[in-house]
Amino acid sequence: MGSVLEQLKRREAAALARVEELRAKAQDVANRLDAARDELSRLEIARRTVGRGTGR
Repeated sequence: MGSVLEQLKRREAAALARVEELRAKAQDVANRLDAARDELSRLEIARRTVGRGTGR
């Protein structure tokens, strides 16, 4: 069995890897959210534009 310090280093490395993985996933979700917001904005503008043209 390794020393306490070796065990801590392994656990720290595993925790760091989890943090990096989650950070990458969070960035992906943030990018997808931005894209969805942009799409929503374009659709709202299109709806308003069409509504003005039809008198609604």
